Amino acid sequence: MKKKLQNVRLLGLVLAAVVLMAGGCGKKATPENLLSDMSKNCAEIKSASSNMKLAAEMGDNTDTMALNLDVDIVSTKKPEASHMEGKISFKFSGTDMGTDIEVYQVKEKDEVVSYLNVQNEWTKQITEAGENLLDEELYEELKEAYESFELKKDLVEVNDKKCFELSGKVDGGILSGIIDQDVLDSATSGMDLDADAIKDAKVPCVIDIYKESVLPAKIRVDMKDILTKIMGDKYEGFEVKDYYIEIVYNEYDKAEKIKVPKEAKEAEEAGNSSDWDDDGDDAGQAAAEPVKQSKELGENWDSYTVQIGEKVVTFPCSISDLEAAGLALDTEDTPEDTAVEADDYILVYFEDKKGNEIMVDLINTSGEPIKAADCLVGGISVDDFGLEEGGLDILFPGGITIGAAKEDVLAKYGEAADTYEGESMHMFTWADESSYDRLCEIDIDPETNKVCEMSIRKYD
Repeated sequence: MKKKLQNVRLLGLVLAAVVLMAGGCGKKATPENLLSDMSKNCAEIKSASSNMKLAAEMGDNTDTMALNLDVDIVSTKKPEASHMEGKISFKFSGTDMGTDIEVYQVKEKDEVVSYLNVQNEWTKQITEAGENLLDEELYEELKEAYESFELKKDLVEVNDKKCFELSGKVDGGILSGIIDQDVLDSATSGMDLDADAIKDAKVPCVIDIYKESVLPAKIRVDMKDILTKIMGDKYEGFEVKDYYIEIVYNEYDKAEKIKVPKEAKEAEEAGNSSDWDDDGDDAGQAAAEPVKQSKELGENWDSYTVQIGEKVVTFPCSISDLEAAGLALDTEDTPEDTAVEADDYILVYFEDKKGNEIMVDLINTSGEPIKAADCLVGGISVDDFGLEEGGLDILFPGGITIGAAKEDVLAKYGEAADTYEGESMHMFTWADESSYDRLCEIDIDPETNKVCEMSIRKYD
């Protein structure tokens, strides 16, 4: 389930960094005074409990994806630590995935360590440096932007308490403490949306402030219009139906010391940890010899053939063909009796015994609703993250694999029908002009000029 967990992990780490704190004192209620007081009092806060929600829905006339996040967060300043727990769900191409998540982020010696629990499995990440979990810098920047806000005449209520409400549009760069690059990547499905793209934009922001304590009660950032413009300029027909981040602050200075549970550290010590900065090789374990290219594998992209281990399949193929290659449907995520509508498809995951994973298009060409287990396989998508366990070789037509050089791909497949070269990804697509359901896409990491993801499909 690595591809799904990748987004969850990224989000888990981001959440720990976006818990915001502030405080205040009594003065005439103006945007300048309120934001100034919060900035001053921020340094006095020792802990906070909050809830964060993120909702995103976007797509074009062919597909829509949605992401929803709802987590409770507790943070302490000394020691610097946070605990996040809640739910995350994705909807994409007819597939609906959801899971509970839990994250602890603590300082251990000179390192910032994150422990993530997804589906009762703990993993661990060590990062070089951590964020200030009670972000004072954000409120310093908001204080300087007081002229961007207006004070609402009437009070509002948050957690049954009276609050002032400030609303306005601020520079996107100020909100980097909330709108993190990893959140953007997760909620835009890797569409190369850089944080720099919103730096100069004016972003709607609403801040509710507890009247009695002059502490932040709620912050809401609405990115819908900004992303609609940015993404619409890049992708024809792209629409952002919703995108907002909302943090509600429930309590201050009442949190107990955050401790990583025993089972998290025991699981890590037992070998379930995941240090994402290492090279993924087991110490002392010799690398397996790569599989030899089969004569049955086509040379051209439009042969719609893929070699999985020693077996070559031609799309569309049967699920049994993938099973014969040593892969099995991830039924924990997609039960075999999942319904697939007539002339529709769903995206599912197949795994091998080592935990390597590929995404598969299951298509229903029967003319009536059927179970996922009865569908055909219309295509697959493979990336370097999904194959990190090693031992699973997947060759596209012409012997193209993850890690192949860009020039080798272009030499094999010729000029692409469509090319997109963003800062984080270069995408090359070859397509049959007569059918949108017949194509091959190869994605290149621009830093290495090597293949990092590849997909192929043929539905008919």
